[in-house]
Amino acid sequence: MRSRERVIAAINLNHPDRAPIMHSPLPCALIKYGEELNRIFMRYPQDFGPSRFNIPDPKDLPPDYRKGIHRDSWGTIWISAIDGLHGQVYDYPIKEWDDLDRYNFPSLEEKSKNSHREELKRRVINLKRRGYFVILSFNPGCYFEKMQWLRGFRNLMIDFLKRPRRLYELANRLLEYCLESIGLILDFKPDAVTFADDWGTQDRLMVRPDFWREFFKPRYREMFKIVHDHGAYVYFHSDGYIMDIIPDLIDLGVDILNPQFSCFNLEELAEAVRDRICISSDIDRQYILPMGKPEEIYAYVRRVIELFSHEGRGGLFCRGEVNIDVPLENVERMYRAFKKYGRYRKQ
Repeated sequence: MRSRERVIAAINLNHPDRAPIMHSPLPCALIKYGEELNRIFMRYPQDFGPSRFNIPDPKDLPPDYRKGIHRDSWGTIWISAIDGLHGQVYDYPIKEWDDLDRYNFPSLEEKSKNSHREELKRRVINLKRRGYFVILSFNPGCYFEKMQWLRGFRNLMIDFLKRPRRLYELANRLLEYCLESIGLILDFKPDAVTFADDWGTQDRLMVRPDFWREFFKPRYREMFKIVHDHGAYVYFHSDGYIMDIIPDLIDLGVDILNPQFSCFNLEELAEAVRDRICISSDIDRQYILPMGKPEEIYAYVRRVIELFSHEGRGGLFCRGEVNIDVPLENVERMYRAFKKYGRYRKQ
């Protein structure tokens, strides 16, 4: 199978020859390991694009990934101690609701200039021609998290309790912006659009599930609908324990879910998603990848593939995030296990 065919078969539980492989290095890992990391990726080619990554120049990193204190185009100020590792919000633009009256979202027109659009269009066409499955993000790529970064996490949590009228104004303005941005991305005909909102702590949801269903679920439904209406898949990433809303994400039509494995009992997670949604794996990055012994890595990956691949019918992408705390030998072992255990027998 070619890569794109393999990924689509995996999403639809339609008997791929093996579990698709996805490379997921953080910029800081690429900076730290450079071509040594690329050589591992090249030995285990991915199905979502070329397997060699450009090594970032720290000065070219976006504000939220650059060492120091920097302001992004949304007016959020970030602080980070390490180049290539996502920073923390240092300051935010909507401290009081009166600030919303003077606040303007970044222009989408700048991002959609003809030269930029033509370059992205050519890139998607080229990747598809080479047989890859193409996933694109939109601006800002998240919804709940962007609300945090504009309003401040503590303020937003209080807003969720008090439900001021201006909260709904912010949410609806951001929704309209996201819908327009998603529409611009869908013009390039990607296979999937990716969303990323970290909804969980280590052991629970950040908000009450009933509030999530009332406030966020209808807004996600609008965003996901436009993706599906254009014939693309929805890829949804969310860190933390999100078991309470997994049935809702399935109901909303999420096609590929990327949950944080280290926050779950894997057997319970597998039971919750079985025959209902494709999982993009997150090989445990709290212990297994940074500190696991060889036999632990192989056993963990084998268990993941056995739990989520539906006896070889599909439903799994083999993915593990590579951070600066992951030794190269463990990266190699993870991919070796993906290759060994991820090839399915013919049905």
